[in-house]
Amino acid sequence: MKSVGLIGCGNWGKNILRDLIRLNCSVYVVDIDAQARSRASETGALEVHSGIDDLPVCDGYVVAVPIPDLTKVCARLLKYKKPVFSEKTLCLSLEDYNLLNNSGGSDYIFTMHKWHYHPGIEALRVVAQSRRIGEVEELCATRHAWVNDFHGGDVFWTQAVHDLTIIKHIVGYIPDEIKAINVIKNEDGLPISFTAMLGTKPAVIMSVSGRHCDKISGVSIHGNKGSAGLYNAYDDHITIRDDRGEEKIPIDTTFPLYLELKEFVEYLHDGPAPRCNLQSAKEVTQVILRLRKRAGLENRL
Repeated sequence: MKSVGLIGCGNWGKNILRDLIRLNCSVYVVDIDAQARSRASETGALEVHSGIDDLPVCDGYVVAVPIPDLTKVCARLLKYKKPVFSEKTLCLSLEDYNLLNNSGGSDYIFTMHKWHYHPGIEALRVVAQSRRIGEVEELCATRHAWVNDFHGGDVFWTQAVHDLTIIKHIVGYIPDEIKAINVIKNEDGLPISFTAMLGTKPAVIMSVSGRHCDKISGVSIHGNKGSAGLYNAYDDHITIRDDRGEEKIPIDTTFPLYLELKEFVEYLHDGPAPRCNLQSAKEVTQVILRLRKRAGLENRL
């Protein structure tokens, strides 16, 4: 049984705690909020603490604190020279990346980009590579909801990171060229919605909104022979449409959070390293910084 220190056990961290316990880990929780600590104890945490320095040395650590605190918390954990699995978006600047990298983070830090683990996104990647719908000429990623809490960030740092991960997993890269971008800000000047078009063949269209009536998290790919799509993150199938008609292909419905934590725990048991490392965090950060620059936004929160 491996020991894992979980730093941050709020609304998302409680799900991480649940899955780490399911994966037969001894979990030591740190959270500054007394209610979160109480809930963690009731859920099955072995110990709960209010500060990182109170943690025992663990086999690995998972970090799920607010976005602006991720880099500094991960930097503090590097002294233990143990694997660290950090929630997104890990770096808000290249300075953040350099701080972690220069402290040895490339050897220990991995990032939790859960869409690399979603069975539906993997199924779309397989369809794209098979050329069943022809060469993929367009990818559309839509992430709409009504969001009141951006967890210390904005729509780029909290939501767009998901769609960038999806693009990378299906296409194999994130296009460099930004053809167009439109941003909506709220009355306080916070970016809450944007639409962007990236690249050519495939052209990538991202529509990411925290001010939408409906909750949508769909992605589709389009070629000259047909299309394929995952229309809801919780669907049990993807849909393919071509001249022969429509086909629904079943997919595994295991939550991607569980799958990525499973991979991390297996790594603690000397399995393969998690697929997204510190360099993955840098890549996503660089794309977000380019998008923000094109939109005329400040590049630091």
